[in-house]
Amino acid sequence: MEPVVHAAHEPRTQTDRERHADALDRLAHAQAARDRDWLFVGHAHIDPVWRWTKDEGYQEVFATFRSALDRLREFPGVAFVASSAQFYEWVAEEDPAMFEEIRARVAEGRWNVVGGWWIEPDLNCPGGESLVRQGLYGQRFFRERLGRVARVGFNPDSFGHPSTLPQILRGQGLEAYVFMRPGPHEKPELPAPLFRWEGPDGTRILAIQIGESYNATERDLERRLQLHRERFEKDLPTVRAGALFYGVGNH
Repeated sequence: MEPVVHAAHEPRTQTDRERHADALDRLAHAQAARDRDWLFVGHAHIDPVWRWTKDEGYQEVFATFRSALDRLREFPGVAFVASSAQFYEWVAEEDPAMFEEIRARVAEGRWNVVGGWWIEPDLNCPGGESLVRQGLYGQRFFRERLGRVARVGFNPDSFGHPSTLPQILRGQGLEAYVFMRPGPHEKPELPAPLFRWEGPDGTRILAIQIGESYNATERDLERRLQLHRERFEKDLPTVRAGALFYGVGNH
């Protein structure tokens, strides 16, 4: 809806016209902020091997997935996203009943499979063939065991990205890519938290940056939402939707 301004008289000078235009612009931005839909994305980041053993990371997957399933039962309006085919394979092998719960939630659209890769890997060191196989085996598992493939690439914890990634992702059937690093303080020339990333071959993919962190508790949400609003009003004033991630990962 366009903002409406009632003026007592028509602006008479260039200065008045500029002020009038500025007022309209501010009103338009404020209206866009009010009209924007904020998507709250439930997520629990899991590092299966980081500052603990593989066995501890293995148990973290089961504890996290169990908690997520319990929250979905407790709150019918809540949805959840999770990546990494390796996690799902562990659950399928060790706890088939839990895996069937996940399958049911996937079928009803409340457990969303993202990433399409076997794990969330480092992207600085692996070659292109390694990343292609991430998608080959990950998407194959999701298609065969869950009846669908991921549509959104998801690797928020990588500390860098190759320029060829758009081509690799699109070749794996992914339509968008969610990342977190580099943040604005690390790469100020990033255009906005939402943009079309073009690779050297001309392939484009919609890139979505997680603001500040992939985790957030109830104590963080109000402050985090205000930061998101300010950034969208500055960089993307006409965009009508934004995403805010919440949840607790790694214990």
